[in-house]
Amino acid sequence: MESISGKLLAAREVKGVSLEQAARDTHISKRYIVALETEAFDDFPGEAYFLGFLRSYSSYLGLNSDDIVGLYRNYQLQEQPAPINELLDRKPRKTLPLLPILLILVIVLLVAGGAALLMTGMVRFPSFQSTPAEGAAQIVDYRLTDQFVERRFVEGNRVAVPLQEGESIFQFVSIGDRVAVGSEAGIVEFAGGDERLLDITGGGSPDIRVAIRQIYRNEMPPAVVARIDRVLERPVSTVAEETTLSEEDRADIAIGRTTEPSRERSPRIVTRLEREGAFEVQAEIVGLTVLRYQTDDGARQEQVLNSGQSIRFSVNEMARLWVSNAGNVRMNVADTPLDLGRQGVVTALVLRRSLSGTDPAVEMLPLY
Repeated sequence: MESISGKLLAAREVKGVSLEQAARDTHISKRYIVALETEAFDDFPGEAYFLGFLRSYSSYLGLNSDDIVGLYRNYQLQEQPAPINELLDRKPRKTLPLLPILLILVIVLLVAGGAALLMTGMVRFPSFQSTPAEGAAQIVDYRLTDQFVERRFVEGNRVAVPLQEGESIFQFVSIGDRVAVGSEAGIVEFAGGDERLLDITGGGSPDIRVAIRQIYRNEMPPAVVARIDRVLERPVSTVAEETTLSEEDRADIAIGRTTEPSRERSPRIVTRLEREGAFEVQAEIVGLTVLRYQTDDGARQEQVLNSGQSIRFSVNEMARLWVSNAGNVRMNVADTPLDLGRQGVVTALVLRRSLSGTDPAVEMLPLY
């Protein structure tokens, strides 16, 4: 079987680049490139990262990444025959009794622990290693349990994302002038301010959206502030809720599974209406966002919308809205622009028919 190392080395020689140049171009550490070209698979923190580097590096060299990964899979399936003397020797091996060994081990640990406590007066817990030991690929630094998170990550941090088929992990591989994010599907580079959808499973469809807010490349270790959104697979609808808005609702209202105390309870007039009847709400989408809305006594709807899409609905008396990323929505109420908030902000509000003096109007009640 043709070796992975042979194909990678030959392709790099044809491309005419050094190890140092390849490391700069791919943002893969030189030691990991050497490990790829020597088939030192155990040098990687886990198979997911190895496969991500392998896909990215083979694509950089102009090779078919699926073929190279297939070679690795075949390597795994190769039979490892046992020595003939082990196959012929059927005599059971002598083993030491397990119980005495365990008792001795417990006693040694108790004595050592007591001595440590007497000497230090405190218990010391091991610190987290930024480079995981062999076989520790399942260890993660953050697990995305909500729809999105915006926080600070440092170089090497691993993030677990729960998906329908299981949990997938991606890593902030390197942070410098650009940020390299690696997963089983490969490595993707971001500049500051970049925002894009990522396929982290290699399944061909996006699993998350990553937005780079700020890069701190001169810190030790280098860090980045990033927002990560899970990508929902399809719109869903739920049963309508009671639309009567009480004073208690104004202080604390639930839309979907999000419940937050009111941050601003004072309603304000959005626009005056020229006539009685329903008013129109239109939203133009400029980036990935989740929009939930309920009009009057209708069913509550949820849609995942991407840049270039739009949505329009009519409201007779009242509508509730929840937006996962206010800065990605350009909303108009009865042809009047309504600013929902800045990029990355979650916004919930109520739009309802009201009176401005004696004239019909649309009133907005911010919830959070």
